[in-house]
Amino acid sequence: MRKDVEELSRRLGDVRIHTGAQYRYSYNFDATGRRGECLGVVFPEGLDPLVRIVREAGRVGLPVFMRGAGTGFSGGSVPVGGGLVVSTEKMRRVLDFNRTASTVEVEAGIVNKELQDYLYPHGFFYPPDPASLKVSTIGGNIAENAGGPRAYKYGVTRRYVLSLTWITIAGEVIESPFEGVAALLTGAEGTLGVIYSARLDIRPLPEVAVTSVVQAGNGPDAMERAAELLSSGFCPTVLEFIDSRTMACVSEYMQANEFDTGDSFLFFEVDGPRDEVATQQEILESYCRENGLGIVKAGDETERETLWELRRAISPSLARKGITKVNEDVSLPLGSLADAVSFINDRASQLDLDCYVFGHCGDGNLHVNIMTDRRKTEEMRRSMIFVRDLFEEVVRLGGTLSGEHGIGITKNRYLDILFSGGELELQKNLKRCFDPEEYLNPGKYFSGIVSSGSGRS
Repeated sequence: MRKDVEELSRRLGDVRIHTGAQYRYSYNFDATGRRGECLGVVFPEGLDPLVRIVREAGRVGLPVFMRGAGTGFSGGSVPVGGGLVVSTEKMRRVLDFNRTASTVEVEAGIVNKELQDYLYPHGFFYPPDPASLKVSTIGGNIAENAGGPRAYKYGVTRRYVLSLTWITIAGEVIESPFEGVAALLTGAEGTLGVIYSARLDIRPLPEVAVTSVVQAGNGPDAMERAAELLSSGFCPTVLEFIDSRTMACVSEYMQANEFDTGDSFLFFEVDGPRDEVATQQEILESYCRENGLGIVKAGDETERETLWELRRAISPSLARKGITKVNEDVSLPLGSLADAVSFINDRASQLDLDCYVFGHCGDGNLHVNIMTDRRKTEEMRRSMIFVRDLFEEVVRLGGTLSGEHGIGITKNRYLDILFSGGELELQKNLKRCFDPEEYLNPGKYFSGIVSSGSGRS
């Protein structure tokens, strides 16, 4: 492959491939900490050089691994088996903004927060808001079909992709509407084609937004209270769950001791027209009064931002609890969340694991985190037992293995828990149609399936 890199460099001419040790080290892992083998990194600055890179890499037989910010939790951008990492970080332009149509077209490397900052002065926003929005790219968000706290009201990335300009492994540039191939590329983790740009649906900024945090008892009780609220006519924009252990951790990190109560919490936001928000907020506050629940409501924009900082500080606060974070983002029907939280807590306790649970319970997406140390062989063995048991229980409850982190290299060994052999073969055939030689992000998703023999029939 190193000879392939040299040949590709010769073919690309003025498009430089960086092969220094600092590049090969820095671009061979993502947020999982899993490492691959990066043979070189290239930074295209527009469509033409990106097309040349993809086309010529295919001709010399060099695997291509697209990379946004490397914030993924499934190893989706890790260069498994060696190959060329193509970073989109120098492709971050806004290509078009259409106020009348409420659309924007951006290059794949633009950071989610950069797009939000561009839109706000124009009176618009882009709804998908993953916790990593300050660093993750739109291309990466599309590849993983990212969601975020606002997903309960506004939905995930898939709802906002109108069309994609993408490149085949042969170097053909195609613009596809979402009703076509773009629907397959969204959530495909870079295994079917290379995304250059996206035309996105955007929304007018809401007139007002109110944020609240509610003390809601233990984990299963909190889920039951959330279900009661929703059945009463309460329609929040954001409905988040933070278990007691996670809240204690983030409270210490943020020095917000008023939230370290030993209870789980529900995090809410309501947005829209002022009168509508007032009505919805009164439903929430009345429920809390009737059930004796403590509630903290942001009184102004500064306090609202403080509550959001608390929510977004969860991941960095957990990082202090262990060298290794086993991070799984399962997705379940709303009616199964209480049972899932009970199972998670019981099984983690049985296996003596340090477990933290939070997530977007409004759309059934739970983030289950085991804080451990990969150097502790026995503890890691128990962690892997927990992961398989978790996935099997989630599927039994009608859920799936991931809500927004993707499959990558961390979950492909478990796909046979969810899919039959025929379903897996169908996905492999789809991959072969787009990328018969498996040069695009090989070893990921369905192209890297490892069967354990326990799948459905």
